[in-house]
Amino acid sequence: MDSSLANKGKDQMQRPRCAEEKKESSCLPSASCTILQNHYCGGEMREKPHDIPSSNTSGSHVPSTVSIFEMVRAQLHQQTSKKEDSSSFTSNTYRGLYPQALKDFELALLLQDSAEMFSKRHYDHATELLRLCNLSASPSGTPVQRVVYYFCEALRERIDKEKGTLSLNRPEGWEEKPFDLDKVLQNPKPFAVVCYQSSPFFQVPQFAGIQAIIDNVKSANRVHLIDFGVKIGSHWAVLMQALDNVGDCPLELLKITAVATSKQMVEEIGQRLSSFAAENIKFPFSFKAVVSEMKDLSKDLFELDTNEVVAVYSEYSLGGMLAWPNHLESVLRLIKSLNPCVMVVIDSEANTNAPIFMDRFNEALFLYGAFFDYLDVCMERDNHYRMTFEGLILRNIIQNIITCEGNERTFRNVRLEVWRDLFEKFGIKETELGESSLYQANLMADRCGHGFSTLDMNGKGLLIKWKGSPIIFASAWKFSP
Repeated sequence: MDSSLANKGKDQMQRPRCAEEKKESSCLPSASCTILQNHYCGGEMREKPHDIPSSNTSGSHVPSTVSIFEMVRAQLHQQTSKKEDSSSFTSNTYRGLYPQALKDFELALLLQDSAEMFSKRHYDHATELLRLCNLSASPSGTPVQRVVYYFCEALRERIDKEKGTLSLNRPEGWEEKPFDLDKVLQNPKPFAVVCYQSSPFFQVPQFAGIQAIIDNVKSANRVHLIDFGVKIGSHWAVLMQALDNVGDCPLELLKITAVATSKQMVEEIGQRLSSFAAENIKFPFSFKAVVSEMKDLSKDLFELDTNEVVAVYSEYSLGGMLAWPNHLESVLRLIKSLNPCVMVVIDSEANTNAPIFMDRFNEALFLYGAFFDYLDVCMERDNHYRMTFEGLILRNIIQNIITCEGNERTFRNVRLEVWRDLFEKFGIKETELGESSLYQANLMADRCGHGFSTLDMNGKGLLIKWKGSPIIFASAWKFSP
């Protein structure tokens, strides 16, 4: 992050109204952990999250997972342009580095070569390269070995589709039907909860977004928060706790409306949040579940009151509608009709929506390479919960991006600049994240980044990076009349 902005956010945090004598915002993360532990896992985790860096995380000559894939892409580009001999590139790049890095590089090169062969319709050659990848790729190895393992699976499936053949021996856990990530996250299993707690880096944009909402509703007596596509929902306990700290100017009502596709799951989220509210906050709280596909939403479902202030929150939801531009535009018009004081949008900073296969392949490779790298720092490699999370969640996302086309490809991301251009057509203007939002983001990044997380401003939006690779953005938006 620009140093002046970062320091400004840290040193001049604007606390919520009437909160000077209350607990500082640095205490807020405890609420999210409390609701996860007490209401999602019966009050006790079966296994505590590990916070032990792997052997890959020390040493100035150890390249990140994304760096290895970038080196591979650079080598392939040099080979294509015939500017430099590939063996010279390898020796110069890895001079003095440990042997595993070279093995990872060679494995990543095989995967990239296979993808190139696939893009040229050389399916037999691509399949042979994948066979060589399988000799070293592993779901329990280094981050590169894990990434290659899952991308190999997906690429092999894509080749079978193109050739009109079926995989007779698909791996255990492979999803034949469309993978519903919302369904998994709305009813979190222990593996998802442990990984969520062990990987607080992904809470950095949440806390920035929550603070942005607080900054925009601080003068309201009645607040209506609308979560488009609620996932786990535990972070709203943080909002409750923060608003409850405003003891001299209490809210008359906090209402949360959560949009989801499963009635049972979203109602369970509401019960957990209501239970937390009853035990921990003083102001009235209500929860409403809207069970609907995003494309079928209508304004009357939200039961708006004229004397309430509306805030909208979208975390990894709008990107799922990129396959249906007309539906996405309808949702944006609906959100505008709700007249929110602010809309917070959080999503992945990548272009997995690229129409050209190799562009999409590389974007996904870099994005999820950073995810695997981060998990390697936060959790032990043989951690059962980590392996389950990677094998269920990340595997199926990668499969969808690589193997599917058209409306079947539901996991799509575009960069913040693309959202900026799209929103402008609907009179949606980006607004500055306040100093207190930057403070919260810095606070969380410092606490959970292991020295590898950095923050940067992109226009008025915030980019959250891991080892220099942008992977998430947080942004706030206002609607023109």
